[in-house]
Amino acid sequence: MQITELLRLTEWFKTNIVGEKIPNLYKNLFNKMNQNASNNKQPFEDEKNSLFKALKTVNLNSLTLEQIKFLEQLEVLELLGDEGINNIESILYENSLDIATAAKKVGEYNTIVQNCVNTINELDSTLGKSFSIEDDELPEDTIMMRVYFQDGVAINDITDFKKLGSVWHEIGRGIAMAQGQTPEDFKIVGAQKGSLIIEMAILAGIATSVSTILLKGLKVAERVIDILKKAEELKAMKLSNKKIEQDIKKEAKTEKENGIQLILDAALEELGIDKESEGDKVNALEKSITKLIDFTQKGGAVDFIEPEEEEIDESDDNESQEESNSSVREEIKKLKSNMQEIRQLESKMKLLEDKIEKK
Repeated sequence: MQITELLRLTEWFKTNIVGEKIPNLYKNLFNKMNQNASNNKQPFEDEKNSLFKALKTVNLNSLTLEQIKFLEQLEVLELLGDEGINNIESILYENSLDIATAAKKVGEYNTIVQNCVNTINELDSTLGKSFSIEDDELPEDTIMMRVYFQDGVAINDITDFKKLGSVWHEIGRGIAMAQGQTPEDFKIVGAQKGSLIIEMAILAGIATSVSTILLKGLKVAERVIDILKKAEELKAMKLSNKKIEQDIKKEAKTEKENGIQLILDAALEELGIDKESEGDKVNALEKSITKLIDFTQKGGAVDFIEPEEEEIDESDDNESQEESNSSVREEIKKLKSNMQEIRQLESKMKLLEDKIEKK
């Protein structure tokens, strides 16, 4: 994670976590539960409700994958938002007759949150002395897109690099062609080690198209997982008629196969591409969509670092420039909306997949 991104995370944490008094509310709940466990019976419903109310305001969707990963490393991610509420409720439910055990666990949560506050404060103090929140210079009207080559699409050697480079050439070519652009509009501006991360500067419209394909691909995957879940439920019932279970699994396969065509049709309509007269664009975009979805299904990931609206160049106030700025702002707005929905779907699908694996 880059320093600017880390500084943005410290600002986000101070505003959305410390500013909402969540660390204090965790401490208040633990203290009251601890008193209860010490035979000094004190109701803690008010403290619990106050904490839950604050946790519901936490929106993690604006964070990048790198920022989320950092919070995971601090072990605090699962204590924020709806997941934090679910974890506390689970403790209280499982230990309803053993308040001492429940208080101990909430105490551990409280320690994690307080340690995280200290870490964030140290980072803010140390980094803030030498750095400021400034984005790297990018070409005008572009968005930073990060591509994570990991899991089934990791780059371990030069052969992987060549193969996956070809895949992303196809992805970039199809999406760029559909908008009258070229693969060269996917400009590589940086790379990070670990699970190789390539950073690209791309036009706002192209970024929106990529995020839209990812979102629609996730919606197809969600439907497939829902169908497979029903198949697992039927399997658990141990019905003598196995054909029903087989038919449902066949339906899941068909849904997946038809998904690419549905995404392609929607993209063609949105971009105003005619199937009959622009066959080259249609074929290129279909390959692009297929390879992009395949890339993410194998474990790869795509993320975006969107500029704030005030960062858009307003130096030229002529009519043409204003129209261009307005268009970019609309693309960024749609991109942010897509990414929020993507994060929500990813969380929901993870829960569905976990349930299927446990059966």
